[in-house]
Amino acid sequence: MAEYINGINPEILKWARESCNYTVQEIAAFFKKDVSIIDEWESGERAPTYVQLEKLAGKYKRPVALFFLSNLPEEPKLEEKLALRSRDVKKLEPRTLFLFRQAYSRQLSLMELNNEKNPSEDLIFRNIQPTSSNIDLNEEYAFELAERSRVYLKISVEMQSNWENEKIALENWRNHIQDKGVFVFKDAFRDDLVDGFCLLHYEFPIIYLNNSRPSLIQVFSLIHELGHILIGKNGITPDIAGTIKTESAELEIFCNQFAHEFLVPTKDFKKRLNFSEYNDEVIQELAKFYKVSHHVILLKLIKIGILPQKIYNQKVRKWAEQHEYFKQKEGSNREIGGADYYNTQLSYLGHKYTSLAFEKYHQELISFEKLADYLNVKAKHLIELEKRFLRKAINR
Repeated sequence: MAEYINGINPEILKWARESCNYTVQEIAAFFKKDVSIIDEWESGERAPTYVQLEKLAGKYKRPVALFFLSNLPEEPKLEEKLALRSRDVKKLEPRTLFLFRQAYSRQLSLMELNNEKNPSEDLIFRNIQPTSSNIDLNEEYAFELAERSRVYLKISVEMQSNWENEKIALENWRNHIQDKGVFVFKDAFRDDLVDGFCLLHYEFPIIYLNNSRPSLIQVFSLIHELGHILIGKNGITPDIAGTIKTESAELEIFCNQFAHEFLVPTKDFKKRLNFSEYNDEVIQELAKFYKVSHHVILLKLIKIGILPQKIYNQKVRKWAEQHEYFKQKEGSNREIGGADYYNTQLSYLGHKYTSLAFEKYHQELISFEKLADYLNVKAKHLIELEKRFLRKAINR
C-alpha cells in the first residue's frame, strides 16, 4: 500500500499550482482524481504519496524538496517585472511562466560561468543608452536609437540583404547581438499569445524567443526586445493578434517603432521605392530583400503614405488565412519527421552560452553534473550534445 508523505507544506502545494496558472480542476484531471482530493492536499487534510508528489513536482517544474519548506519561497513577480496586469498574467500558459523562472536561473548561471563579468568587450546595453533618464518615448527617438544601434552592430543593409534566408538572418542578428553582451535563448513557449520577453540585468541581460513562431516573427521579436533592453525596461512581446495588454502601451509602441526602423531603415527604404504599383508580389520582394515579414513592409508603406490605411485589414486578413493553412500543413508534416533532440537543444541554448559551459567544464572549473545542469540536459546526453555542438561549430 502506498505511504502518504508527512511534512509537506500544503500552502506551498497551492502556491506552486497557482504560480503555473493551473486550476484545481486541471490538476484533478491530470491525476484522474476528484477535485476534492486536490483541495484536501492543499488544505492539509490529506497528503499525496511520494509518487504523486514527484508527479506534481514534474507538472509544476519544481524540485520535490521545495514542498517541504516551512515558508513560501521568494520569487520575482511577473506582473511587476514585465509591467503586466495580474489578469493578463493569468492568460499566460504554464510553460511561459516556467520559462520566465528559467530565464532568471540562466542569469545566475551566466554569473557563475563568467565570474560575474560579461565576457564581451563591447556591451551594447551600456554603450547605447538614453542620453537622459527622462527620455521621451516618441518616434523620433525610436528612429535615432535604431540608427545608432545598427551602426554599433556594424550591420549594413547590403549585408542584411545578402543573407540567404530568414533563418540565417535570425541567427546572424542573434550572433551579432550576443557578441555585444546580450544573451539570446530560444524555446518552444507553446503559448500563442507570446513571441518573446527580455529580462534586464546589470551584467547579463537576456532575451527569450518563442521558437514555435516563424523565423521572421522571431527576428522582429528579437529586435523589439533589444529595444526594451536599450531603454532599460523589461518587456514581453505579444503576437500581432494577441490579447495581452501592458500598462505601458507607450513603451510597446516605442519598441515596435524601434524594431520597424531598425530592420527597415526609412532612408534606405525610400530609395528602393520605384515600383509602378505595390501589390503582394512587390511586398514579397521587399520583404525578401530586408528579410522581414510582409507585415513589416506593409506597415512601412502605409506609414510613409504609399498605401492607404484601409488596405491593412484587407491584406492582413488574407495573409492570416494563408498562414493558418500552411501552419496546419507544416504541423502534419512535422508529425511524420519529428525534431532532433540535440540540435533543438543547441538551437535553444545558442552557440555562445553552450561554448562557455563546455569551456568551463574542460578547464575543470565545473563538474560533469553541473555542466548538465547549466545546459538543461541529463548527464547521459552530454557526450552526444558536445559532438553535435563541435560539428555545428566547425560548419559555422
